[in-house]
Amino acid sequence: MNTFAGTSGLAAPPALAVPSATGVDASIVLAGPGARAMAFMIDWLLRTALSMVYMLLASRVLLGNFSFAVGPDESTLWFLAGVVPAAAIYFLYHVVVEPLMSGRTPGKRMSGLRVLSIEGQVPTTSSLVIRNVFRLIDSMPVGYVVGLMFVLFSKRHLRLGDIAAGTVLAVDRAPFLEKLARDGGDAQRHAAWHAVRQRAASLRRRADSNVDDALAVVDEYRRAAHLINAARQSRAPDDRASAEYLEATYADLHDAIHRPARRGWQVVLALFRDRVPAAMSAMRLHLLAVTLLFIASGITGAWLIFTYPDLISLFAGPTLIATVERGELWTEGMLNVAPAVVHSVDILTNNIVVSFFAFTLGLFFGIGTLYIIGLNGLNLGALFAFVGQHGLAGGLFDFVIAHGCVELSCICIAGAAGAYIGEALARPGRRTRAEAFRAAAAESLRVMGAVTLLLFICGFIEGYVSPDPEVPRWARVTIGVGFWLFMISFLRGYVFGRSRGGPPILS
Repeated sequence: MNTFAGTSGLAAPPALAVPSATGVDASIVLAGPGARAMAFMIDWLLRTALSMVYMLLASRVLLGNFSFAVGPDESTLWFLAGVVPAAAIYFLYHVVVEPLMSGRTPGKRMSGLRVLSIEGQVPTTSSLVIRNVFRLIDSMPVGYVVGLMFVLFSKRHLRLGDIAAGTVLAVDRAPFLEKLARDGGDAQRHAAWHAVRQRAASLRRRADSNVDDALAVVDEYRRAAHLINAARQSRAPDDRASAEYLEATYADLHDAIHRPARRGWQVVLALFRDRVPAAMSAMRLHLLAVTLLFIASGITGAWLIFTYPDLISLFAGPTLIATVERGELWTEGMLNVAPAVVHSVDILTNNIVVSFFAFTLGLFFGIGTLYIIGLNGLNLGALFAFVGQHGLAGGLFDFVIAHGCVELSCICIAGAAGAYIGEALARPGRRTRAEAFRAAAAESLRVMGAVTLLLFICGFIEGYVSPDPEVPRWARVTIGVGFWLFMISFLRGYVFGRSRGGPPILS
């Protein structure tokens, strides 16, 4: 839909018609590849600059220089207070900034863009997180090739993350059309609509608005719908700038009126008490299948090494093989090489990356997820068989048991979430494939949020408890089994009172 198209002969940008209670659709103009690329480059330059500035300031404060010359006594502090925060600034920029700025980033604001839901509203936090989680796939193999292909060849110029989250990247037209409308149309009418936009912005912030403001915005919304309907039916070319400005204002009013109230603590409580358990129940068969695949691939890996010992070179590097053949585990003395906190952060990062890849690769009809799960099972089985051949299986068990029960369970759960997405794509049922993909991604991401929290605790245990030779086996087993039972209670919602029954929390 493009109601007030120009006459220059250029192709009109795609637009989304959003149904409204007034019976007059709101028109949202969608951003093309060029605008998206400009916003992305501005954000990329900004997050790169912020990361570098932080690194420079941290090196000056922590090291006393700008050379990044880190001594052995300063390496841990530099890693935790320098490298980790700078990496977080760079990689979590979009995940954090978009929800905080209601679907915008500095780059999008400068380019006149904003993220909206397909209903024309500011997306929920979960939708914005889904949109950015799928950057893992959009950015593959390099330079956002996958995302660029989707943007170039889809009708609405959507990348994969937008399809998964049910979002669009829209042109924020009103600020750019305001001057044209003021100069080319009725100044008094422009001033009136400008005041309406200000009231809508106030209502959107919900900080200084009241009932009278809300009712006034609703009245103006109805009046705008009437005027737009008349303008669309007449198709008069006169005062086109004012007409476009009215369209943009109407879209703003639509967002302000239809935006649901946010009750943060209730949303979080409902997530962990009701929605995560419901999602886990929905994907229980997928979890069973993925777990059986993991066990089967682990047994297969162990059998391969017991039968053909030379195949260990496919699963382990030369240094690890040489260490085990000397009668030592590669885990011995880990705390002498680097502090526990460094191990925790490193392990946590690796586990989260593996889990989210297992989740996002479900996009390939579940085949990518099955590959990740099968490969991890083969590696684990092969390593246990190899150390068992050298009489070190007990030592590896001691290292793994405290964190491994939950860590391996989390990887299987992430695989089940990916398989759930894969089945939705392969068998969408009565919904379109995009709708099935969007619903499965939203449900699965709730589970992935819980998995991430559990992996944080796993990283702490694996960094501090697992490599410490002073911790006895009984304590490791107690920690591992106890944490695994807590995980079950957490994912079933019992920790948040689900066992007491009652209706689901409205969020």
